[in-house]
Amino acid sequence: MELIIEDATIVTMAPGTGTGTGAGTAPAESMLVRDGLVAAVGTTAQVRSAASANAAVLRLDGATVIPGLIDAHCHVCDVGYLAAAADCSQPTAPDIPAIQARLRDQATRTPAGSWVAGAGYVEYKLREDRHPTRADLDAVVPDRPAVLYHTSLHACVLNSAALRAAGFADGQPDPPGGAFGRDDQGRLDGVVFEGPMFALLERNLHHDLGEMGAAQRARVVRTAGERLAALGVTAVGEADLRRDSYTAFAEADADGHLYQRIYGLVVHDEVDWLLASGLRGRRSDRLAAEAVKIWADGGMSSRTAAISGQYPVPPYGSGILYFDRDELTRMVRRFDAEGFQVCVHAQGDRAIGTVLDAYATILAGPPANPRRHRIEHGGALYPGLLARAAALNVVVATQPGFLSVLGDGFAAAFPDTHDQLYAIGSWRRAGLTVAGSSDAPVISPDPLLGLRDAVLRRTAGGRVLGPGEEVTAAAALALYTTEAAYAMHRETELGTLEPGKHADFVVLDGNPLATEPDRITDLDVLATVLDGAPVHQNGVTFPS
Repeated sequence: MELIIEDATIVTMAPGTGTGTGAGTAPAESMLVRDGLVAAVGTTAQVRSAASANAAVLRLDGATVIPGLIDAHCHVCDVGYLAAAADCSQPTAPDIPAIQARLRDQATRTPAGSWVAGAGYVEYKLREDRHPTRADLDAVVPDRPAVLYHTSLHACVLNSAALRAAGFADGQPDPPGGAFGRDDQGRLDGVVFEGPMFALLERNLHHDLGEMGAAQRARVVRTAGERLAALGVTAVGEADLRRDSYTAFAEADADGHLYQRIYGLVVHDEVDWLLASGLRGRRSDRLAAEAVKIWADGGMSSRTAAISGQYPVPPYGSGILYFDRDELTRMVRRFDAEGFQVCVHAQGDRAIGTVLDAYATILAGPPANPRRHRIEHGGALYPGLLARAAALNVVVATQPGFLSVLGDGFAAAFPDTHDQLYAIGSWRRAGLTVAGSSDAPVISPDPLLGLRDAVLRRTAGGRVLGPGEEVTAAAALALYTTEAAYAMHRETELGTLEPGKHADFVVLDGNPLATEPDRITDLDVLATVLDGAPVHQNGVTFPS
């Protein structure tokens, strides 16, 4: 089948169609799609001459076409799984009574045998300026386990029944790689940080997916995929791939309901399973498992990222570092030798330094970083660390959208260095490849939010974090197209609209490169297209 797209502003992002940071932004007039691939791009006359006489024509009335948007680091399965949890985010639930009301209602809709779950809260955005506690949850869910996940997914709150079910008891010490919140008497207050929180989420997800049939598991993926498609996302780095989630993706793929190309980052402790299963590599054009994910530290919004100093805000301390330098180096060396791209979550400067130490042992000579080993997030990649990362040619997958959603909390937690956080302008000037992402469900998976925040860097409170670290709209769009494709080893297939590449594209009602930055998130996604076929339509009808 052939389809001509015309009467449109087509931003190809292809090299040579612009200059400087605007490369690829000079628009074309028309595009030809043939058998799921881009066949021609150019003027209307050029494209018409390349098309067959019976090609279908879609006129877009001046709408803008951009390459499919790529989220290089997103927890797709969690997006679908937590869609069923009570929305306890702010400002939806502005205080603890509002969270309690939502959990009380959730309990009436949760099947027996399953935990009551809520998600999305940020303690410093609540009127009480504190975490909810087990007592707060006990007051509304007294007789069955209940969990409230922090938006970072680096912390959660458990009621008393959930603490018992998880095997946590007053008087026990903090576990390795984690910590418990405690009241003035040293009793567990229900807040759980890092390692045990991850284990709890994995256990609940494993249990619930295991209880589902194939159709239900595929529906979890489909729910997330439909949401992402409505936001213009056509490819995702799945940052927490495990055997259960891989199964769900594969079932959705087999049913034709996988609406993004999934580039799997397999959790490091499941690599042996992946190798033994024979599932390493590409299952299809839409599902692959080719990288390894390691957590080096905690999160910035949970104030558990491993830093050199001390946090001036609860839970205080200097964060959690999961592996010392030697252990992390052994892991990186092993996965590199097995041919994997290694992607290490590192937020605090102490963790980033440890990751760079590990990478330096295997990236000592040319070619520079051939497997494109990555740092995920890189929030506190300060100037000295940046110089080391640039010398090693490390790729960074980061989240500009954190700045508006979580930036005020970052400023409180990093009072002396907040202007150096997520310094995307400096990173790009140093020559790093910087891929855009959301880390959803930590924040919204909307890539237009990330585009806007990369340009404005404005927090919800109106503060500009890091004046001088802004990038142009063209550079911001590159984060979610060309640079994200490179970060996922997909630059020959995705990221630009050029002949021979997949016809993955988004139709917007305006051009993000010609829109006032603070209005970028007001743009509507009229259609999202994968392999030339729409996976989301909202105001544009494609020929059948």
